[in-house]
Formats: sequence, C-alpha cells, structure tokens
Amino acid sequence: MIDPAQTKASLKPKPQFYGAPVGILMFERPRDPFDRPFIPGSVGNASSWSVPVRYKTMPGLSFDRILGPNAGDVAQIVAHAAAELVDEGAQLITSNCGFMIRYQEPVRAAVDVPVLLSSLLLGPFLERALPQGKALGIITANASSLSPDLLAAAGLRAERVVISGLEGAPAFSAAFLSCNADLDIAAVESETVDAAVALLETRPDIGMLLLECSELPPFAAAVQRATGIPVFDFTSMVEFFVRGLIRRPFTGVG
Repeated sequence: MIDPAQTKASLKPKPQFYGAPVGILMFERPRDPFDRPFIPGSVGNASSWSVPVRYKTMPGLSFDRILGPNAGDVAQIVAHAAAELVDEGAQLITSNCGFMIRYQEPVRAAVDVPVLLSSLLLGPFLERALPQGKALGIITANASSLSPDLLAAAGLRAERVVISGLEGAPAFSAAFLSCNADLDIAAVESETVDAAVALLETRPDIGMLLLECSELPPFAAAVQRATGIPVFDFTSMVEFFVRGLIRRPFTGVG
C-alpha cells in the first residue's frame, strides 16, 4: 500500500540546479542605447560574490516604480519572484536596491529563508556598534526618497543617522537615475568619494559609513581610503550571512 505521506513528499518541487545559495531580485533594465554594465562589486555582477548566486528579474519593476505613489501595489510581484528563487534552491534572498526595504516584510511572509532586501538592514547593528557620541553616515542614491518610513522599516530612526544623496551627482544620476548616459566608472567613483568626504566635513562625528545603493560597493575601498573610517554596503551584509550558511572547519596550529 502507498503511504500518502511519502507520495506527498515525492511531489515536492526539486531545484533545477544546486550550489547557488544566494538569490537576488533584480529590476527590469530599460531598453536604451547606453552602456551601463554591472561592474565587479555591484550586486548585479556575479563575480562580486564568494559563492555562486542566482538572479530573478521582477516583471515590470523599476527603481522609479518602487518609489512611486503606488509602490505598495507591487508587493505581490516581489514576493512571488522571491518564492520562485527559493523553489529554485536559494537559501537567502536579497535584491539590487536598498529601497527594496519597503518589501522586506511581505517577502519574509512569503518564504522560509533569510531575507535581506536592503543594506539598510545593517544600520541598527552598525549604530549599536558605534562608540558613544558617534553617528552613522549613509550615502544613498536619492536622499529625498530615503524617507523616515523607509528608515523605520529597517529599524533606524531618522534623527540617529546622517544622510547624503547622489541625486545631484551628474555621472551617477545619468547612469543610474535618469539612465540617459553610459556609466563613467571613474566619474561615479569620484562623486561617491566627494559625497563621503563632504559629509564628514559637515559631520566629523560620523564613525561609520553605510552605502545604501547596490551600485556603490565597487567604490567602497576608495571611500575608505579618503575617509579613514569603516565602510559597509550590500556585500558586507550578504557575505556575513553567507558565512553562516556555509560554515567551514577551522584549520590552524593547535
């Protein structure tokens, strides 16, 4: 006689491939004539990671749409794409935009693996680690869009962080916001460093920097060289959790 429990178990979906534990939700990219590659360090470049990753494009979703007045209407699209990644074998879900923090809770409710949709989730941890009297600085793609409700969704209070946006930086804005020019890597690096240095000149009490945008990790080393303080980003967050997913034995001298 067939055991119904075994029959049900045998019908469980099986991943199509194995060995890529990180699932990354991606916006649809606009069709245009410009060259804007995901460079090493970007969340969208698979070589940025210490383990294989898998990507999933969210149909119809763009940076502008998730910041629009009907942003909440697409939560189901985000959750469905995350669930598909888990069905394919992902053991951790992240995304390619810090503003995806808006969908952290809907995705957590839809999947049974850790969800880290935004580098902003590092904020409370970093804030708690700071010495007394030090502030957390955040470099973001668009300061006006990093509203108190989004900070609150990450567990941050607006009055406890100092924010600088890159919306006024010509090369960054052209490549990643208006999407009307090629990516000028050197110019974006210079703009990101300048924003960080200017922020510390205004607020010398900043003890750590958090880069919100998923396109900024390639410039984290340059920012640290210029500021001399710890700099964190999407890769800091995801790689921390990867170390928990894949523990390796210690080898050394006993």
